[in-house]
Amino acid sequence: MKPFSTPIRVLLVEDSPSQLQLLRSYLEATPDLIVVGTATTGQEAVQSTIRLRPNIVAMDIHLPVFDGYEATRQIMQHQPTPIVLFSASAGNAEQRAMAALAAGALAVVRKPAGPGDPASATDREHFIRTLRLMAGVKVVTRHPPRVTPVRLPRSAGANVDLVAIASSTGGPAALQTLLSDLGPRFPAPIVIAQHVAVGFAQALAGWLASVVPQPVHLVNGELPLTPGHVYLPDDNLHVVISQTGSVGVLPISDTDRYCPSGDYLFASVARHYGPRAIGVIMTGMGEDGARGLAELAAAGGITFGQDEASCVVYGMPKAAKALGAVRHELPLERLGLAIAALTAPAQAKDELC
Repeated sequence: MKPFSTPIRVLLVEDSPSQLQLLRSYLEATPDLIVVGTATTGQEAVQSTIRLRPNIVAMDIHLPVFDGYEATRQIMQHQPTPIVLFSASAGNAEQRAMAALAAGALAVVRKPAGPGDPASATDREHFIRTLRLMAGVKVVTRHPPRVTPVRLPRSAGANVDLVAIASSTGGPAALQTLLSDLGPRFPAPIVIAQHVAVGFAQALAGWLASVVPQPVHLVNGELPLTPGHVYLPDDNLHVVISQTGSVGVLPISDTDRYCPSGDYLFASVARHYGPRAIGVIMTGMGEDGARGLAELAAAGGITFGQDEASCVVYGMPKAAKALGAVRHELPLERLGLAIAALTAPAQAKDELC
């Protein structure tokens, strides 16, 4: 992310005139933010983003014509721009957050209320801080699927006993695509380190369970690994392979930059599975997972990275590629098929690869 030498240009999207005026006053009272335009519907938000090219879009989830989720999807397709969604609704906050992240938003926050609300100052500070942080994130267009054949080693998947995945910003939607492509009868367990805010681990697991074909488990202690099942850690825990055939957790420490840590997960997979594992690093800000994936590659594991064109943020895969940890770089739409091919019979491998 690059610091801004000029004010951050914000497109503000809100259908209530009074709320639009209130939010605009908050932003205009902040020296490093400038409102370059406003919109009141999802359709206007898409058109204004294409026309104005703001540094960031701050948008209500509940909008006429089409909602903030659909507006986000269209913006990310036509004019990729950092997007922060907000809502005043108190109910189902975690579920709304997962839906927003799946649509392509970088964050979802509570809408700041008027000065009379006790939480107004805190919500306003969090809103503005999030806009500043996310405005510097480099996002990319979600291109349509590629059809280029993928060449993988025929014998590499003869004994794949585990798949480990690390992802962050843009990860929920990418995970949905990848896991759906693996299918309900995938023959190996799948362990995931997806960065989430504290309090959202259960929502992530519940949301994934509703949109992918595999059973999903939230891990807060040691569990046996079952083929075709998905495992994610509970809040404030790292997920690791504790021994062959088992998944466990580690508590976070004050020195940990990321939670759950992709580096911890991949390093533990390298120790216990080595050449019998597949490691996948996907869209995300920062460099978590790069060193761990390099350890897995050195141990003989098969490693994949999501390509830049299909990432929301090409940070983690880029860092892993720079270390030489990514042996196969593929668009999101090919990752699941390629991994499935490595665990398929020889004839199916020939067809898919």
